[in-house]
Amino acid sequence: MRFFVKVKVDVEKMGEFGQKLQSNQLDRSLIRSETNCFVNDPAVGFSIWEAESMDSFYRIFNSWKYYYSEIEILEIISANDAMLLLMKKK
Repeated sequence: MRFFVKVKVDVEKMGEFGQKLQSNQLDRSLIRSETNCFVNDPAVGFSIWEAESMDSFYRIFNSWKYYYSEIEILEIISANDAMLLLMKKK
């Protein structure tokens, strides 16, 4: 399963978050893309995560949630899989 993860960093916790990231205390094993941020709101970032299941995703992601004030998670599929789904609906 792949997930589009869009978050807004809690600015009050940003220092602690940066320390956790630098010391590798947060598991990044499911992240498949570099995190990118919006120029008009640099506290908002997004990345692609991949896991065997929703449970395995949340097992890792739950330790990250503390550092975010907003979270949006959407399951995503590849463009080829999307094309197949669209063709079936036609």
